[in-house]
This record gives sequence, C-alpha cells and structure tokens, in this order.
Amino acid sequence: MSEQTSQTSAFVPPAYLGDMRVYDIGSTTLADCYRTGIIRKDPPKEHRNKKPDLLIVSNDGRIVLYLESKGAGKLSARGGVARAYEQEFKAAKSVGSAIFALRDDDSTYWYNPATGNRILDEDGNPLQFHLQPREHPTESARMLLRIMSSIDSHNDRLLAREQQNPTDLARKVHQMLYTWKSVSPATALYTFVEIFLFKYLSDLGILQGVNSFSHLIDLYADEANTNLDVLRQYMNGPREKIKAIFPPNQQTESVKATTIINDTVFHDDVGDAETFHGILKLFVDYEDEHGKFRNISPDFKSQLFETFLKQDGGDKRRLGQFFTPLKIVRNMTRSIEIREGMSICDPACGVGKFPLEAIAPHIDDFFHYDDRTGGVTSTVTMSGFDKETEDNRDLTIILAKANALIYFSRFLSDNPTERCAKSLAENVLNASFKLKVDSLGTLDELYESRYDVILANPPYLVNGSKDMRDKANQHSTVYKKGADGEWVARESTERRYTWGGLGLEALFIEWIVRSLKPGGEASVVIPDGILRNSGDASLRSHIAEECEVDGIISLPVNAFFSTQKKTYILNMRRKRRSADGSLPKQERPVFMYVCSSIGETLDVYRFDDPDNDDLTHAIDSYNVCRRMFDAHIDESVIRSYVDSLEPSVRARLRLVPASTLHDGSWVVEDHWSEDEKVALGLRNERETLTPARFSELLQETIQVMDEYSKELECME
Repeated sequence: MSEQTSQTSAFVPPAYLGDMRVYDIGSTTLADCYRTGIIRKDPPKEHRNKKPDLLIVSNDGRIVLYLESKGAGKLSARGGVARAYEQEFKAAKSVGSAIFALRDDDSTYWYNPATGNRILDEDGNPLQFHLQPREHPTESARMLLRIMSSIDSHNDRLLAREQQNPTDLARKVHQMLYTWKSVSPATALYTFVEIFLFKYLSDLGILQGVNSFSHLIDLYADEANTNLDVLRQYMNGPREKIKAIFPPNQQTESVKATTIINDTVFHDDVGDAETFHGILKLFVDYEDEHGKFRNISPDFKSQLFETFLKQDGGDKRRLGQFFTPLKIVRNMTRSIEIREGMSICDPACGVGKFPLEAIAPHIDDFFHYDDRTGGVTSTVTMSGFDKETEDNRDLTIILAKANALIYFSRFLSDNPTERCAKSLAENVLNASFKLKVDSLGTLDELYESRYDVILANPPYLVNGSKDMRDKANQHSTVYKKGADGEWVARESTERRYTWGGLGLEALFIEWIVRSLKPGGEASVVIPDGILRNSGDASLRSHIAEECEVDGIISLPVNAFFSTQKKTYILNMRRKRRSADGSLPKQERPVFMYVCSSIGETLDVYRFDDPDNDDLTHAIDSYNVCRRMFDAHIDESVIRSYVDSLEPSVRARLRLVPASTLHDGSWVVEDHWSEDEKVALGLRNERETLTPARFSELLQETIQVMDEYSKELECME
C-alpha cells in the first residue's frame, strides 16, 4: 500500500456527500485504490498506475466521478482540454466511472463515459456547473445524482425537472388487476403503491444493484428465468430491502407495528408471477414515454387514492370511508395557518391527507436533512391515528406512510440516500402515523391541551355507539401535563367523556376540543345531527363554552364518496382563560356559508368542475373575515366587505350573531329564508332516504329517547 493511501485511509478520512465518499487521491494509483477497497473494480493492466486527482465513490465501491485537476490556465490554453481528456478518459471508462470530469481553478468540464461526449444542460449547452465537493457538498451531491439519473448510452443531456403525474399508469394497473385477478379497488390500490415505491426508490438511487428495478427487469431477458423465479427474487431481495430501509414503528400495548410493506399483495404462485410481470411492463412503458420517477406532481399524491376509489368494485363504500375528497381537505387546511413549532393531529387519519396537506406547502421550511449526521429533523410534529378493524387491518396506516413518501418526493430527490430514507422513516413516517389496536381506537387515550391544530373527518356511527361510549367512560385514560412537563394519567373512576351527544362523532368532538391547547384551532367535518338533534344539545353547549366558533360551512349532499348524509365543516378555536380562570364569552359573529358545489362533480366519476366551486369561495371569504375579526376591525367595516362581494358569493354568506350559539339554530340553512333557499336551489337538495339512512335516523331517535329516559330517572 502506498504512503498516500495509508494516510488517506488512516488520517485523512474522506469527505461525505450523502452516501458518497470523496477521496483526494493525489499520488495513489488506481491499483492501490482497488487493493485497499476504495473502489470495487480492478483496473486493466494499462491503467493500473493511473493517479486521478479525485474520486467520488458510492457506498458499494462504484465510482461516481473520476476527476482530473489541472493548474490555473492549463485547460484554457490551446489544446489543454483535449490533451487532458486524452490522458485520462479511457482510464475513467475502464474502471466503470459513471461520470468523468476535468477541472481547473475556474471551470469544470463534464463528460459522459458511455458516449465520450460532453454532458449538456437542459438547454443543450455544455454543463457549466463548477464542482467544489468540500466547499459546497449539498449542491455538489445533488448535481452528481441528477447527472447520473439523466445520462446513459443514448443521452448526454440533463433531464428537465418536470413534475410527473402517473395517474394514468395507476388506472392501467387497476384495469390489469381487475381483468386478471378481479381484485377489489383496495387491493389494487395497495398493489400499485408497493410497485410504485419499488420503482420510485430505484429511480432515486436508494435501491441499487441487485435490489433495483432495472436489475429485476434485466432478469426477464434471461430465458433461464421464469416469471416465478423473478417474483421470488423480488420477494427475497428488493422487497426485504425496502422493509429494512423502512422498518416498522415500535409496537406497544396500544399501537401496532406497521411499515410500508405488508404480506398481502403477491404470493408464490404462477398466476401472481404473471400479474407481477405484467405490472412491471406497464411501469417500463411509462418510463419510456415519461422518464424516471424523481419529481412527482403535488396532485398525484392525493389523486392516487381517489383514482382507485372511482373504479368499479364491491368494496367502494368500505374503501370510501377512509378518504375525504381532496377538494375538501385542501380547503380545510387553507383555513388554518400552519407555523413552525406547531403540533398537528388527525385522530381518524385514514391515509393521512389532512396532516400531509397541511405541511405540504412548507416541507422545505419545516423539514431538514443533515448530511453529516444523516438525520431528518423538523420544526413541526404530525400525529395521525387510525383504528385496526376487520375491514381495515393495517391498510390505511401503511398507505398513510407510503403517501407521506410521495409528499416528500422532492425532499428525497434532493437527498436521495439510504440514510436519509431511514431517518425519514423513523422521524416522520413512524413518528407520525400510528395504528391503534384497542377497539376504542384513538378514544382510548385523551391528552388534554396537547395539539395546536386538529384537522379531521371523524367516523359517524349511531348503531353500537352507546356500547362504545360506555367502554370509553370505563377504560379510556385521560392525561394532563404536570408541572414538570410530563404527561400524568388522571386517577379517576368518574366518566371520562362527559359532554353527552349521540353517535361516535360526539365522542370524537369532545376528544378534539379537549385535546386542543388554549388558542388551538380545529377544522372538522361533522354530520348534520350534531347541529340539529336535541340529543346533541349538551355537546353544542360545551363547544360554545370552550370554543370560539369561527365558522360553519354547509357541504352539499353527496360531497363524500361513501355517504349521502348531510355534512358541515366546523371551524373553532379553544378559548384562553382569563386571569380569574373564567372563559370569555364569544362576541364575534359566526361565519356561515352554504355550498352547493365543491369544485368537482358529485357523481361517481368526480370530474374536476372548477366553474362550480362554492367551497373555495367560502374559504376565501372566511379567511378574509377571520383575519379582520382577529385584527379587531370594526364589524361595520367587515360587513361592508361582505356586501361588496360578488352577488353569487354574497348570497351564500351570513355573519350570524354569536348569541345564536346559545339560543338559536346552529344549522346553517336555517338562517336563509325559504325564498332565498329557492333562489340558491337548496329546496331541491334533499337527502335521499335510503334504508340504511332510515336505520340511522331510527337509531338516533332511540338514543334521544334513551337520553331523556335517563334524565327523567334522575329527576324522580
């Protein structure tokens, strides 16, 4: 071993660019680099004594960059670049370097070893990026990774950073699965997500070598391999590697261990092997037309789930209960300003869209990756909970974690290393999304005054909710933060949930309000019963006492995939206690709005319909009114603003006196006259009384009677 190599290995550790290592080789030969394990490929005899000035090597010993440096002015001198190229290019190619470069003090000249040509930028001009890996490691790493993902034996040009939306690919995968195996939308969705992640992580360079998508495709070219052989290779290779990169969260008594891969998609049989091969072919065809998966469109990550929901299938209603339409999610998240330091929660998170949409515009601001430590840190926290059921099992939480990866596609594209992916799994995916195993789900634990923001569409359930309430009152654990900042369980044999109300949604509303910090905000989808039923009067009273009710927005019937139940968006903020411990009385009016549309058709197809989007107008107006109220602008000025709105918007908006919360109706439509309802077309917007809905109404009536019976017993 040469003296230089000894010193480099023992005393001058290489610099790190993510998972790549930078070696200033100096007087060390390629043969020495091979013998000492710096590079994995033994150079041919004619190049063994070559001494590159700098090597950048991947974690598996593959050479990313072979660089030759020259003194000031030598490359710019006549014939300087050509002479340097002639001296070193063949050596770089012989050891399998992905990129070759020449550098002096001012410029870097980039070459594609597969073609021998200069590497070009997006516009077709010679790439001008000046490489300085020690001075600017992050920028250097990103450029090297971008070059490697762009160039090959047919291309010398950097690929444009176009955002991709593979929704059509998702549809084709579903059609194939339905034709070949008659699978449900839920199974098709999970199958697509798993293969998408396999391809996506391969394109980012996180899955490499024998674990990469391209390697698996190459196996099909060998006639000695059957479809079943390749499927087994995937199951035992890349699939296990993905599990290792994204390990499950720690299992506890109340939380199940989940990752982004389970054992329910492909099985060791010829039929599944043929299906698997067919799906991979669809992905190959997509890449041939659109390129690799690196920069995923913001719309795809949310449209994906609705794409499968719109397909024909027997479990559409079951799958639909886990999804809130994206149009509604995005508008609800727009109604709350997310800032650094906030804790965001969804107690019934499904596939995680509420917290993920809330942080999506701020990922670059809130989340950071440290090249030195390999750690992902954040300045906000997300918490999403769902309950394991016979129908759900671990489906939604696994999809929530996979969904998070897609939301973080740009983040991973900028930091495409296994260390970053593992840290993201630990500090974001596993820390944020948890599957509750207790039959109470989220309701089994209530941490009072814990969250700054809660966004939710909690489940609606009348039949069986009384048993759920009884169990919650007997077995839930309520926590309060002690003086030392630690959460302490309240020792009490009294009822845990005391606000009353009908249905499972009433328990969730109490959980939400009590979980908010003073000043914390919630935007929640609720069924109409909470606003109108006499059995929910006590619940409404507690909401009005504990919260400022900022807004109630009426959504159209059929706004959701899985129910015709009339629903509303309730926006509220938990009050701060005065110095004497009392809660202030609400003075500001309640913003109310009637929506007949949400920006998409309300049929099974859910086509975009931007010309019919009352909900966006509602949130726009709500945000302006709320900011003016928060700034203590005179109410007359705010009402003048409302009067100045477009007539079509103004007709749907009311600022209702706060006194209504105590002695009036919470139902939005009750504040419009019959003639106004006719003008808005609301008189025809009637809920269809299906047998299932009739059963719900009957159960609600029984529960109301039960509540009154209990009150009468107490009076006797």
